[in-house]
Amino acid sequence: MARLKLRYVNEYRDRHGKVRRYFRRPGARAIPLPGLPGSIEFMSAYQAALAIVAPPPPSPKHVIAGSLAAVAAGSYRAALKPILAVHGHRLVRELPAEAARHIIEAIGAVHPGMANLTRSVLSKVMAYAIETGIRRDNPFAGLKPYRLGTYHTWTDAEIGQFERRWPLGTRERLAFALLLYTGQRGGDVVKMLRSDIIDGRIRVAQDKVRKGTINELLIPIHPALARALQAGPIVGMTHLITSTRGTPLQSLTKLIAAAAKAAGLPPRCVAHGLRKAALRRLAEAGSTTKQIAAVSGHRSLSEIERYTARADQAGLAEAAIAKLRDDEAY
Repeated sequence: MARLKLRYVNEYRDRHGKVRRYFRRPGARAIPLPGLPGSIEFMSAYQAALAIVAPPPPSPKHVIAGSLAAVAAGSYRAALKPILAVHGHRLVRELPAEAARHIIEAIGAVHPGMANLTRSVLSKVMAYAIETGIRRDNPFAGLKPYRLGTYHTWTDAEIGQFERRWPLGTRERLAFALLLYTGQRGGDVVKMLRSDIIDGRIRVAQDKVRKGTINELLIPIHPALARALQAGPIVGMTHLITSTRGTPLQSLTKLIAAAAKAAGLPPRCVAHGLRKAALRRLAEAGSTTKQIAAVSGHRSLSEIERYTARADQAGLAEAAIAKLRDDEAY
């Protein structure tokens, strides 16, 4: 005869040798179950026990009916935890489009990818609210997603502000100079070794290239970078930039972010934006596409154009027009 197995059911023999059964969930009190397993008496008691110890619904003291927290509970609560912590008390029917836009823009200023995810999830939450009659429109549906992979290109004013806050001889200035004057990704900069400096150039083995290949470059050391390297700090014997203990770094993201914040710069000024600034400066200096690609390691014209989109348009246009022949002079 098959033995009936039910969750949370335990059994034992009492002092008289009789088998007794009870229902108990972790952290809950035990409930006796009369009769034999599978009998009407037993199963009725089992179902009643399930109902008694079922997790209670959210307390009305903490969740307002019709609020964002109430609507999101059960499906997207984990994904929206940071939003609910700040905006969970807002009534869904009273959330204006302007407030919805501000919620997404506040996230997008620092994490565009997370802003896109949040916008998508909140849009679905609002669609559910419309289906259930809580709201008539979706304030998140019309918001455009952030274009991923687009980082802010540091302006010359922002570069100068950073340099004034972090003079030569600081670790922050050295990391900054390596990024700006080599035009490389942070992941490649942290791997640069002192032995990579050869005849006034830095040898770079780029990681972010086609799978299974390595793109090797030789980047001339700019005078400003030479001054930063000479000023140090020199910690450790192998890598050009290290932690304060001389150990290799995995990334420059946090170091530059903290340094930029201390310099009074906005959150948009991130490490990768210095690579874009380097390529912008090359374009403004009149470098050809091939010359820029020789520094950046890019393999296509479209990639170069994406990185140099913030080049000085007015200056470039003036130089281009100056190349035109003046017919009246002939």
